Amino acid sequence: MPFRRREQPRQIAFEAVDDLDDGDDAFAPRPSRPGAPSSRPAPPPDDVAPAAAVGAGTSGGADGNAPVLRDPRAHRRRLVVIGVAGALVLVLGGLTALDVARARQADALLRTAPGGVVGLTQPPEETWSVDSGETWPVFVDDRLLLGLEEGLVAHDLSTGEVSWRREELAGFLCGAGGPSAVVPSEASIVTCLGGGGPVDAFPREPSTTVAVVGSDGEVLARRDLDPSRGVSEVLPDGDLVRAVRDGSDLVMTVEDARTGEARWTRTVPQVEPGEGPAPCELTQEDGSTVEDRESIYFLSLAGVIWVAGCGVDASLSEQGEVLSSADQGFTRSLRDGRLARTSRDGRTTDVLDKDGTLLWSTQAVVTEPLATDGTAPPLLFAQGGSGFTAIDADGRELWSFARYATRVLLVTKDLTVVASYPGAVAIDNATGEEVWTWNASDSGGSSTSDVTVAFAGRGALTVVVGVEPVERTRWTSIDLADGSARWTTTIPVEAYTFMAVGGRLISAADGRITAFG
Repeated sequence: MPFRRREQPRQIAFEAVDDLDDGDDAFAPRPSRPGAPSSRPAPPPDDVAPAAAVGAGTSGGADGNAPVLRDPRAHRRRLVVIGVAGALVLVLGGLTALDVARARQADALLRTAPGGVVGLTQPPEETWSVDSGETWPVFVDDRLLLGLEEGLVAHDLSTGEVSWRREELAGFLCGAGGPSAVVPSEASIVTCLGGGGPVDAFPREPSTTVAVVGSDGEVLARRDLDPSRGVSEVLPDGDLVRAVRDGSDLVMTVEDARTGEARWTRTVPQVEPGEGPAPCELTQEDGSTVEDRESIYFLSLAGVIWVAGCGVDASLSEQGEVLSSADQGFTRSLRDGRLARTSRDGRTTDVLDKDGTLLWSTQAVVTEPLATDGTAPPLLFAQGGSGFTAIDADGRELWSFARYATRVLLVTKDLTVVASYPGAVAIDNATGEEVWTWNASDSGGSSTSDVTVAFAGRGALTVVVGVEPVERTRWTSIDLADGSARWTTTIPVEAYTFMAVGGRLISAADGRITAFG
């Protein structure tokens, strides 16, 4: 039997590359003219040993075998494979870096967006909890500030641990009360008011002292308040708004918290007693009523200063311009800085510039979404009947959702999600067409359940529905791509207590502040 050379093993990463011929080999020399012979010699058949290189002996090496030349195409194949693999590594590495950058950008937007929460990729769990007493929480930088009877206490928002404590500021109330308090201040200071009697007293006696405190606990300024300017409240920018009755007039002043210098003073028109939102009588704990014609209340402080009392009802801009009074309805601030003035009967809304200039009007109540992911266009939603109409920044109607809907849950760059039967419906912002529907019953709820709270996440909407018993809530994370449920869980906390604070999920109820992560 003739001697047959054993096939030499070759390492080839991709079989498709092994099948390349000269015409497909990227490194093969090309003929200079049609029909010209290739400069590469044909490889020898498998049963013939290749010729020795010029100058090479035939006696072989130590094992006596003649040296065998490697196929020159294999080297080029390896170059192709290495080049392709290197390119894949660069591409995949670039995609990974791009994905990380996009994720960071999305999280940064969520931290400043209304209802934006970072990290809702899985059901939230309690991470820490602290006692808050009767005081409302205020957030500055990455601190939670609580004005307790034993002192002003700051907690780290990441851990809940005490960052600092100021016992000399015991009983002081800091920052703007109400919804504006849940938005972390961009400045690293907070204004606090002291005096005025017990925190839970209502109506509360006028404050007597103001202190400006840094987020690190340093007291930057402290002074006594001029009692002739009346009651005081803290505005979101740290200034104080004051109000006092002067005969039949109400005099309002905005002053610098540190120095007391007046920024502006206005006289607010009076209304007939009983016409405004505040009564002229107070109901006592035993059910009896007493006359109260002196108390003054600030019902809104963020963007619009809404003051009310017996015979008092007016909304003022931050610059002190009277925007509306009892016969004109009420005015509130929109998130983009514009103002919305709605008539008492709710039939007409005027959208104003922040200085009070009329921009456009609509025959409906104007509302905003509960949450955004930071990419949403400046859409408002008119609710004149059972559904909603989307309106752009110039007052143009874009599309209408005619079916019954209770509220707008979320707006992103591409979608608007409304609470509607059987749970939630997503609408294309450009066309008004329905994209998907989420059925609440698929996640353990009811198709008639009303979504009361919503949070925006990265590519998801998390909705909160109250369930029995009332102290429990069912949470579902909905994928914005197709409306499918990512996860669902039940949390033994009432829905209205939750808020998004700088991208974190916080609950304030029953004298405790609880963080979830």
